Amino acid sequence: MPNITRRAFTLSVPGLLIGCAGAGAPPRGAGEPAPEFDALKGYVLKTTNELSIPGASLCVAHAGRTVFRMGFGWSDRATRAPLTPDTLMRIASISKPITGMLILKLFEDDLPAALDRKVFGAGGLLPDARYSAVLDKRVLDIKLRDLLQHSGGWESSAYEPQYDLVAIAKAMKVPAPASGADVIEYMLREKPLQFAPGTRYAYSNFGYNILGRIIERRTGMGYEEATRKLILEPAGVTSARIGGDTLAERFPGETLYYDDPRWPYVPSQSGVGGGTASYNGFHLRTMDSHGGWVMTSQDLVRFADAIDGRSGVARLLKPSTIALMEASDPRIARPAAGLAWALERGAWQHSGALIAGAHSFLKHRSDGVTWAVIYNSLPLDPELEMSDAVPLLAKTVDGVEAEILKAIASTPAA
Repeated sequence: MPNITRRAFTLSVPGLLIGCAGAGAPPRGAGEPAPEFDALKGYVLKTTNELSIPGASLCVAHAGRTVFRMGFGWSDRATRAPLTPDTLMRIASISKPITGMLILKLFEDDLPAALDRKVFGAGGLLPDARYSAVLDKRVLDIKLRDLLQHSGGWESSAYEPQYDLVAIAKAMKVPAPASGADVIEYMLREKPLQFAPGTRYAYSNFGYNILGRIIERRTGMGYEEATRKLILEPAGVTSARIGGDTLAERFPGETLYYDDPRWPYVPSQSGVGGGTASYNGFHLRTMDSHGGWVMTSQDLVRFADAIDGRSGVARLLKPSTIALMEASDPRIARPAAGLAWALERGAWQHSGALIAGAHSFLKHRSDGVTWAVIYNSLPLDPELEMSDAVPLLAKTVDGVEAEILKAIASTPAA
C-alpha cells in the first residue's frame, strides 16, 4: 500500500509525462493535426496505454500560434466519453505561476524594490489584525520575494496545512473547511518556521496561499475575480475557473479524475463523510492561489505566451519584470528557482499534481515553442509505490518534448 502520509502533494520537479487510455481500446484522438505530428500522437498513445492513464490533453504552440491541439483517451472511462481539447482539467500547482504573474503585475511599477517589502506586521502587505499574533518572530522578516521563490521559511514536507482544513477549522472555532485566511492565522499563531526566511529554498503551497490574500488586499477583489480580470482575460484565457471539490461540483465539460485503487478511503475536507482522494482530499477554494484552477491545455499555453506577448496580445509583463522573474536568488542556492517558475536554460516551466487524479506540465521555451499537457490520473503501476511515479513522470516528459521538437522541425514553413 502507498504511504498514506503522502496522500496529498504537489510536484516541483521539472517535468511530467502524458498519455492515454485505460481499459479497452481508446479513441484515436479528438482532432486531426498535420501528419508531421503523427509520431507525437503515437508516443502519447503508447506511453499512456502502458501506464493506464485514462485521458490526456496536449497543446503545442510555435511562435505564438497553436500547431497541435488534441485530446486522448477518456474523460469518463465508464461511459467512454472522449477527452477532447476543450475538456476542462485541474492544473494543480501550475496555479502558482498564474498567481505569481499577477503579483508581479500588481507591483510592477515599484519593482525591484517591491520584492523586498515585508509581508506581515506594521507597514507590511498583510497588516490585518487577524495576522498580528505571531508565534515565531522570524515571520516578520518574510518578504514578497520569499513567497514567490519558496524561501519563506515553511516546508510543505514538514507540515501541509492546506490539506488539514478540518483540524485547523476546529482549532480556529470556525466551520470546516478552513478558509485560506483561517489557515494563515492558524499557522502564524500556532506553528514555528522551519528556517529563517530568505536563507534557502523549500517548496511551499502555503506561501502561495499568502500571495492569494495579498492579491485580494491589493485589488479589493476576490482572488478568482482579480486573476481573471487582470491576467487571464487579457491573455485570451476563457475556460479558467476555480474548481469544485466533489463529483456533484464537477463543471460541465470537466473530466473525471481517477485515483490509484490502492489509495484508502480519505475523510472529506468538509468534515462530513469521505471517499476517494480526488473528490474528498481537497478544498480547491482554500487552495485557489496555489492549486485551485481548472482550464484547458490550450488556455495554459495562451497564458504562458501572453506573459511576453508572444501570442500577439498585449504583453502581461514588461521585459524588465521578466528579467527579474528569470533571475535566481544566490542566497537560496537554487539556480533553477525563479520567481514563480522553475528555470531551465532558455525556458521557464512548472509542473503540478494532486494525489493521483490530476497532473500537469507547462513549458515556455525561448526558441518559440510553448507546450502544455494535463492528464486525469497518475501512472498506475501495481509494482510501484505512489511516490515512485513522480520520477517516472519527470523522466518521460523528455520523450514528449523530443517528439514535439521533431514535429515542429519537420513542419513546412507557412
